[in-house]
Amino acid sequence: MRYHIVMYLLLCSIASFAKGADTIKLYYPINVSAMSPASVHSIDSLIYMDVLRPGKKIGILGYADYLGSAETNITLSEARANTVKEYLLRMGLKEDDIQIVIGRGEVSRTDTNSKEGYATDRRVDIIPGGFKALPKPPVKPVAVKPDTVKPLINLQQVKKNQTIRLNRIFFYPGMHKVKEESIPVVDSLYMIMRDNPKLRIRIEGHICCVVAQNADGYDFDTQDFKLSANRAKEIYDMLADKGIDEERMEYMGFGKSKPLAWPERTEEDENMNRRVEIRVLDK
Repeated sequence: MRYHIVMYLLLCSIASFAKGADTIKLYYPINVSAMSPASVHSIDSLIYMDVLRPGKKIGILGYADYLGSAETNITLSEARANTVKEYLLRMGLKEDDIQIVIGRGEVSRTDTNSKEGYATDRRVDIIPGGFKALPKPPVKPVAVKPDTVKPLINLQQVKKNQTIRLNRIFFYPGMHKVKEESIPVVDSLYMIMRDNPKLRIRIEGHICCVVAQNADGYDFDTQDFKLSANRAKEIYDMLADKGIDEERMEYMGFGKSKPLAWPERTEEDENMNRRVEIRVLDK
């Protein structure tokens, strides 16, 4: 019975794509990461139709339903996404063709009583053409007078090479733009730099939500795989625009190599990893 459900969903996915949908969906039985014969046939058909071909960018997103723990669902969704990636590479696509591979874990549901889960959530999405730039959300700078902002740190208590986490600097997912709520934190950092002219810092960017194979995340704003570095540079540019000498600042991206929360079970966990830290180089 489960096989027939998966087969039906796959046929619907191909029919939907033929009508102009922009995502190919491959479905899975419960707790399975291997591609079914039906999924293999679907991909083979799309390769034959030149929908998937070498030289054309694609994105691969894996999902799971709510059955199992958050941690195992992340692992399962990553395994599904990577299994599809490996098959596409064997079929002639190149590493450069695959723009991004992400395991997103379980799809959030309010009704989680069924022992069968949700068949439509156990899937991998293949996006032919890859990810296009997303519209930037409107960000209105908050007018904050620097002198009214409380300092972030007591600089006298900070040692050289010590890292300071900026807890309230948040970013839009997949983008390097700072959320409006975080502007006062940047203003406070500016005030510290302004009042301590010998202070030199390195701004260090970190990301969430990507699998280990990706050194850094994809930035929808700039359409490159430099998300953590771009986030660090965003803070760098904001401080420079306020008048801080660029010679006093450096920036660097660390990708997902230093997560604060793992596995990422909640939006709060993702926000913790999607962060910027300040390293004191000299003072």
